Amino acid sequence: MAGAAPKLAFDNGGAFIRDTRAEVEAYLARGSTRLRGAILLYAKAPIALALTAVSWSVLIFVQPGVIVGLLCLVGLVLGAMLTAFCVQHDANHGSYFKQRRWNHLVGWSTDSLLGFSSYAWRVKHNVAHHTYTNVDGYDDDATQVPLARFAPSQPSRPWYRFQQYYIWPMYTLMGLRWQTVGDLHAFRRGTVGESTLKRPSGWTLFGVVAGKAFFITWAIVVPLLVYPWWGVLAAYVFFTMITSLIMATTFQLAHCVEEASFASADELRADRRIWAVHEVETTVDFCPRNPVLTWMLGGLNFQIEHHLFPKVPHTHYPKIAEIVRRNCVKHDVRYSFHPSLGRALRSHFLHLREMGRLGLPPEIEMG
Repeated sequence: MAGAAPKLAFDNGGAFIRDTRAEVEAYLARGSTRLRGAILLYAKAPIALALTAVSWSVLIFVQPGVIVGLLCLVGLVLGAMLTAFCVQHDANHGSYFKQRRWNHLVGWSTDSLLGFSSYAWRVKHNVAHHTYTNVDGYDDDATQVPLARFAPSQPSRPWYRFQQYYIWPMYTLMGLRWQTVGDLHAFRRGTVGESTLKRPSGWTLFGVVAGKAFFITWAIVVPLLVYPWWGVLAAYVFFTMITSLIMATTFQLAHCVEEASFASADELRADRRIWAVHEVETTVDFCPRNPVLTWMLGGLNFQIEHHLFPKVPHTHYPKIAEIVRRNCVKHDVRYSFHPSLGRALRSHFLHLREMGRLGLPPEIEMG
């Protein structure tokens, strides 16, 4: 098993996070606040499960025509998105229940309904990404060389000049990779980025195997009993590629944009940073005034607030954002957001274009 690189150190505390945390704790201390947030949070799981179960049942037991069949596929996609953004994400961060085992049980929806390991996800997302946001080599989400260049410290390649165009098909393949070989490769390497990933054993191994088996059964094996193989393959690829594109784009709009900062490991060693400030300045909110998008994405358009308070249910992020913005102004911390989805997508496109051109010979760059 490969060993992880030495950990990078951040400074904890600071006046910004101290004042922000005090206000957030005061806000959450109100009983009505916690009750309302919990009701809004728990209401999403039955909706996600019902969308998935009803859409799948109609496809399998009714075997409808093309139009209704496509609507059922859309229902499966919506159910998967709600599961990914509003259920498993909170549970695997430990914000769904107080007890870890119940969070892990609900987080198992990652394995059974989305097809990839919640155990690996917790290391990839909670540890590698949340601890080392936009740190080249440590944040696995920001390190996709040699396929793409997201950070200025990464080496240039001629094909990166076109990455703002070819990146979108790549995003559709992310889910297929994690459902098939991604988890296995991570377990074999023993790391995600530079964070240690221990090979699963005991009940954890059982959860990984059982979850993958459950997903394959409902997504592929049972449909093959009632539909031709090519129809099942087409539906599976459509479902996985669309959900993958939405998930990948959502996370990239928060970190891989013009306004977000990046760092290399050498830069962090030379200039030790305060962790909370680093998180705010490497992260961007988008569409903060769109309640429908906020509901669908599980508050992940408020990524700054999520990174500062990952164990707080996402239903509180809009209110917490007001506190964070106020304290960013007070302590001179750069806070960035995009008012619309179009602006966020444009910023992502321009960032990719700039990273692709950076470091190329002038005659190619200007061509």
